[in-house]
Amino acid sequence: MNRKWKGLGTLVTVFALLLTVAIQAGPCLAGEKDDDKEEGGGYVRFEDERPMGEVQPDKALVYVVRPAMVGFAIKSFFLCDDEILGINKGHSYFFSQVAPGKHVFWSKSENVDALELEVSAGKTYYIQQHVQMGGFRARTKLEVLGEAEGKTALDKCKKHAVMTAQGIEKGKEIARDHLKDTQEDLDRRARKDKKE
Repeated sequence: MNRKWKGLGTLVTVFALLLTVAIQAGPCLAGEKDDDKEEGGGYVRFEDERPMGEVQPDKALVYVVRPAMVGFAIKSFFLCDDEILGINKGHSYFFSQVAPGKHVFWSKSENVDALELEVSAGKTYYIQQHVQMGGFRARTKLEVLGEAEGKTALDKCKKHAVMTAQGIEKGKEIARDHLKDTQEDLDRRARKDKKE
């Protein structure tokens, strides 16, 4: 009799663990929503055509890539200083021309992650957005990639992300509401780097 109850307890524990994982992973593993396929339906649309940016002599070309499938359906807003550059999700990319100089590039999902990067005119840069499991939604983390690694990540991205007018407005709202969080993230990184 004791063995029977012990087996049932193990089964309940395993079921509870699987249920917890399913609840947390659900938003990150969900499929593409229909509102992303049409211009007016959401913040961004994803195109099969994969245009590439042209390097301009007076601007830096910045690619933002999300080649991984983890968190595929979770959209991340990507900004440079206080300007929205794009919105993407798994297996997508976008690019933008950025004025040369030192900038704060940041991403907003459940959290805010930021990095400072000095860009030069006529050069190409690659920033990868990593998505990690958070409490109930995906968390974003940014990484600057070298040229070879950046091109490889870009090749894995199957869709070009294009913001809609609604996406641009939402990006402006995020810039207003979370610029302070961005500075706090940079300060946190600086303290961490000092300790190491």
